[in-house]
Amino acid sequence: MKVTTVLTNKVKHNSKSLLNNTLILGLFLLAINQISAQKEITPADPEFYAMDREHIAFEDEHVILINYRGSVSPRQYSVTQFTNVQFLPISSSRYEFNLNFFDKNTQRLIEDDVPTKWKSWIDDSGSYDPLGSNFRPNSPSIMVTQDEKWQPNQYHRTATFHKEYNKKWASFAAESWTNVSYEDDEVFIKLKLTNRNSKNMEMTIIPNQVADQLTRHFKEGNTKSKTIDAFTIGSEMAHARVSSSIQKTSDQGFEISIAPGKTETYYFAVKFYEPDNGTPEISQSNIKERMERADKKTRDMLAWAYNKLPKFKSMNKDLEKYYYRCILSVLMSRYENPNYISDIFWAVGTWPYTISWDTSYSSDLIAMLEPESLKAAILTDFEQVQLKRTYVGWNGAHWDILYIQEPFALQIMIEAYIRHTGDYSIFDEKAAGVTVWEWMQRWVDELQNNYTNEIGLIDVGYNTEKIIEIRTDGYNHAVPITNTLTIDLLYTMSDWAKKRNEKKIQKTYFNDAEKLKSLVNKYMWNEELGWFDNYYPDGTRGTIWTFHLFDLLGADFLPYHQLYRLVSHLQEGEFLGKYGVYSIARRDKVHWDLIDSDWGGGGQYAGMPGRISRNLYQKGFAGKGWDVLKRNIRYVDHFPYLPQNPRIDIPEQDRSSMPLEISAGAGMEAIVFGTFGVKIEQDKLTIKPFNHEDIGEATLTNITWKGRTFGIQLTRKTFSVYEGEKLITTEFYGEEVVIK
Repeated sequence: MKVTTVLTNKVKHNSKSLLNNTLILGLFLLAINQISAQKEITPADPEFYAMDREHIAFEDEHVILINYRGSVSPRQYSVTQFTNVQFLPISSSRYEFNLNFFDKNTQRLIEDDVPTKWKSWIDDSGSYDPLGSNFRPNSPSIMVTQDEKWQPNQYHRTATFHKEYNKKWASFAAESWTNVSYEDDEVFIKLKLTNRNSKNMEMTIIPNQVADQLTRHFKEGNTKSKTIDAFTIGSEMAHARVSSSIQKTSDQGFEISIAPGKTETYYFAVKFYEPDNGTPEISQSNIKERMERADKKTRDMLAWAYNKLPKFKSMNKDLEKYYYRCILSVLMSRYENPNYISDIFWAVGTWPYTISWDTSYSSDLIAMLEPESLKAAILTDFEQVQLKRTYVGWNGAHWDILYIQEPFALQIMIEAYIRHTGDYSIFDEKAAGVTVWEWMQRWVDELQNNYTNEIGLIDVGYNTEKIIEIRTDGYNHAVPITNTLTIDLLYTMSDWAKKRNEKKIQKTYFNDAEKLKSLVNKYMWNEELGWFDNYYPDGTRGTIWTFHLFDLLGADFLPYHQLYRLVSHLQEGEFLGKYGVYSIARRDKVHWDLIDSDWGGGGQYAGMPGRISRNLYQKGFAGKGWDVLKRNIRYVDHFPYLPQNPRIDIPEQDRSSMPLEISAGAGMEAIVFGTFGVKIEQDKLTIKPFNHEDIGEATLTNITWKGRTFGIQLTRKTFSVYEGEKLITTEFYGEEVVIK
C-alpha cells in the first residue's frame, strides 16, 4: 500500500510537470510565432536608420527632418521645439517654435524652450540656467527631457514634469513625434500627455514662436516679423500659424482637460504661408491624417529606392549601414517642391542649389535609381550654367561664379547615364536651343580658347576659386588635375565622336589629348616626388599635396609607373587619417588648413573617399581601396547621414557647411563598382569582386543589366554569381565572370 501511494504521487507529480512543460513550450512557441509575425526592419523602413540623439555628433541646426519639399531642425532637450525652417520660397533659419504648458491647478507656466534658454545662459547669462530650474528659488519651471531619437522625417521625444507647488501637484508625462509635410509647407507634431495626478489636469497649451525675420525670397517687402496673435507670427512677406486638433481655444492658446491617470493625444500643424494666400483655421480635424500621409511618403520613397537599387548585406554591419546611409544622403537631397525649376531637383544637400560637380559623385546611383532625373539634371545644367554660372539655385542661376570642373562633371554624369541606359540619343537633346553634343564641344572650345596658355597647358589664371575654394594661394594657373582631366575629356570626346561617326572631329580630339598629355608630362610631372606639380607663368613649379589629384585615378591614360607613384602617397599620416583621406596631406606645411576641411586639409569633401576607393579598386589596388573605405565607414557611429566636409581626426562637421551632401553616394558606388567589381558596358557585364577579412560573407543582389537581374555572393575563399535565383558559377577570387 505504501509503495502504491509513492507511485501514485510520482505519477501525479510527473503529470503536473508534463502539463507545466507543455504550457511553457506552448507559450515559447507562441512568443516565437509573434516575433516571426512582426515585420522585419529593412533599409526600406525609416526605423533602419534610427539613431539616438545623444549618439549624433551634429549640433541642432544640422539635425534635419526633410520630406522632398522642405525641412526643419528639431531641438535637443525639448519635447516640442524646432528651428531652421526652409520651405522655399519661405525660410527663416532663426525661427524657433515650441509649446509651453500653463497648469491651472498650480498656476505655473511650464516652459519647453530649454535649448534657447541654455544657449542664452551660456552666451551672455541672459536667461536662467536650465540646470538650476525647477528647484532654485524664482527659477522657471521647465520640461525635463528624457529620450530622443531621429529617423528619416521623424523625431521622437519623451519628457516628464513632476513638481509640487504649495501642496499642489503638477505631474505628467509627455511624448511627441515631429515630421514635415510633403504636400504643403507645414510641420506636424503629435503630442501625447499622461496625467499622473489624482486630480483633473487643466491646462492651456501656449504656442511660443520667435523669429526676427520671416522671408519670402525674390519678393520685395519687409521681412521683420512680429506676433500677430497667440497662434500667429509673421512679417509682410510670410506668416507662421499654429493649428491643432484641439477644439477649445482662448486668447492664450489651446485649452485641455485630462482626467486622473488618463492619456490624451493631440495634433498640431505649423503652417508657413504668404498672407495673401489666406489664413489656416486654428482648429483642424484632419491633422492626424495629413501627418500620416507625410509619414507614408517617407516610407514609400525609402521602399522605392530600396527596390530599385542593388541590395547589400554583409557580416560587417557597419559597412551595411554605411552603404544605406550613402543612399539615404542622396535621397534626402532630392526635391519635388513645385516652386523649384525642375520637377526633380537634385540639390547639393541642404543648400538649395544643384551643382554638377557634387551630383557627379553620385551619378551612377542616380542613373540606377531614376535615369530620367539624371538626364534632366544634365539638361538643367546646360540650360542654366551657360559656361559661366555654376550655382544653379532652386529658381535658376543668378551669379557669374564658375567652377572649371563643370565640363568634367558633365562628362561623368553623361557617362553614367549612357552606362545604365545605353541611350546615346541624349547627345541630341536640346537645352537652351543647343544640343548636348554641341554644349560639350563648346566646353572644349572654352578650355582651349580661353584657358590655354602660350605653351599649351590649361591655365585657369590667378583665381584659385575657379578650381576649389581654399584659404591659401598657389593652387592656381596650370593646375595638374585640371590639365589631366582635360586630357581624359578629350579622349572621351574622341570616343563619342567615333560613336557619332564624326571622324574628323574624332581625330582632332584624340590628337589634342595626346599633345596635352605630352605637355603635362614635360612640365608638370615630378619624378622625384612621384606627383604632378603646378606650373606658373614665370616658369616655376610648385607642389601642392591635394587629394584633388586622386580624381586622376579614374582616367585610363595614366602609365602604370605614374599611377603607382600617386597611390604610394595614400599612407597613414600622409593622406590617410582615422576617418578617411586628408584633403591636403599633412606634409604640406604651406597649405594644410585645419578648419577649412573639404579641400583645405583637416577633413574631406564627402564624395572623395568613395570615389578614390572605387578608382583604387578598379585600377587593381583593392587593398588600398578597402583601406580608404573602411576608415570612412567609421562615421556611421556619429552621423545619421553624411555631411559635406567632416573632419578626419574627429567626427565633427563645422556649422558653416552642410550636414548633408549628395556626393556621399560615391561610398555606395565604391562598394558596387569597387568591392563587388561590377563593370557595366554596352555589350557585356563583367563581375570581378574582392573580399577582405573584415567584410566576411556578403551579398549584392538586384543588379540590373539589360532587363536581367543578377546577384553576387562573397564567401571567404570564393564568390558566386547568380541570375535571379539560378547559380551561374562559383569562382576563386582573381577570376572574372563575363555575361553577354
